[in-house]
Amino acid sequence: MMTPGPLLTLVCLLAAVAREGVADEAEYRLTRYLMSNYDKSVRPSFKASMALNITFGLALTQIIDVDERNQILTTNCWLNQMWLDYSLQWNASDFGNIQVIRLPADKLWKPDIILYNNADSQYNNAILSTNIIVTADGNVTWLSSAIFRSSCSINVEFFPFDEQKCVMKFASWTYDGFQVNLVIQTEEGDLSNYVTNGEWDLIDMIVERNVVYYSCCEAPYPDITYHIILRRRPLFYVFNLILPCVLITGIALMSFYMPSDSGEKVTLGITTLLSMTVFLMVIGESMPPTSEKLPLIGLYYGVTISLVSFATGLSVVTLNIHHRGMRGREVPSFVKKVVFSYMAKMMCIRLDIPDPMGGQGHKFTNMNHQGEGYPGYREFGPSHLEMSDRLLDPEVKCENGGIPPSRLTGGVHSQHSTSCPAAHPCLDTFERHFIRVLNKVYQTIEKNEIRLAEQDRRDTIKLEWQQVALVVDRFLLWIFIIATISSTFGIMYMSPHTKLFTM
Repeated sequence: MMTPGPLLTLVCLLAAVAREGVADEAEYRLTRYLMSNYDKSVRPSFKASMALNITFGLALTQIIDVDERNQILTTNCWLNQMWLDYSLQWNASDFGNIQVIRLPADKLWKPDIILYNNADSQYNNAILSTNIIVTADGNVTWLSSAIFRSSCSINVEFFPFDEQKCVMKFASWTYDGFQVNLVIQTEEGDLSNYVTNGEWDLIDMIVERNVVYYSCCEAPYPDITYHIILRRRPLFYVFNLILPCVLITGIALMSFYMPSDSGEKVTLGITTLLSMTVFLMVIGESMPPTSEKLPLIGLYYGVTISLVSFATGLSVVTLNIHHRGMRGREVPSFVKKVVFSYMAKMMCIRLDIPDPMGGQGHKFTNMNHQGEGYPGYREFGPSHLEMSDRLLDPEVKCENGGIPPSRLTGGVHSQHSTSCPAAHPCLDTFERHFIRVLNKVYQTIEKNEIRLAEQDRRDTIKLEWQQVALVVDRFLLWIFIIATISSTFGIMYMSPHTKLFTM
């Protein structure tokens, strides 16, 4: 004989099983009752002349991608559509007090509300729908999830500090406003389940209802449009596109600081131009091929490439100035005054200015002439030169065979007995050759002095031109640094939404 405790437990279990069987049987009977005479192709309106109100709601959960080149916005959304279906009403007391039932979505009538600006060829597969919730009073709630690809007009004028405004327009494709009337569920977009995007900040989501008359039909077509306002986070582009461009530009401007004798000034400028061209091609691949607006970063790269090109061209000019002294042309006086007196002081450059007399040179005369311009005149004196000219005179000859009278007779008396004049002493052959050699030495020294003086004059001219090129290089360096900084910040802040360090 069983005790009362286990017996009571068995009775409770049998009662529970009986109740579950009744509940399942009631839901089965309710489903058969609702689907027995139901036609999903018929609009479930109370009267054919009355419009069926569809309450439409959209919850944005994620911004998946913004394709600037193809101008497509990809979003993940939850749709909520509610309407009253008079064919799906029942008395809950007749069916086990069931108030809510779930029915397959493909068994019931659904409004053909689609995304008008759809850009996805697989739109039918993009919407995920399982069941439709139906209550006893006939209220139908259709919850679905979808990944939409909608067309969006991308304005790249202020890229990467841009703000985009995309729309998603939902309306019925075949039912006009007299048959299906769209009603906004909430006046504000539902962002309660939104997942933050790493590239874009969601500024706002505005919902509005519009009534449009199309050319095909006279009836109005209401639609519900969602305006999604996005602002780009520019930190990625600042550190991957703008900062390298600034650094490359700075390296290019260092060509003015590079010594002209190195021979690498123009090579450095051309190398930086090629590097910036590569970055510009990367930007061009991601931007839409439009001619309406020039992207801000494209304008920045264009201005920077122009500055670097101009700087490379001016480097050629400074190289020409640096090597102009090879031609032997003196620096004009007004250039010396402007460069050495004003620009050098303004650039705080200390120059080794040569002696002004060093660049004037000497006025040399013919080696057979004597005068103040003759270098040997200052060193050997006039007596040596007059003596050498007289000794080389072919008319100065001795009547006694070239023997000096002092050696023939000796003394003062012998000088009166000779036939040679006292003013022209006679020299022997050895002394005549010695004087000729001495005169050649004088001529060689004179030529060397002329050559050295001319070389000093040329070196002075070269030094002056090199110093002019140095001052011009420093001046152009500061000019281009100021121009680069001004253009960088000026162009970056042309956008009304510029935030360089937005995370």
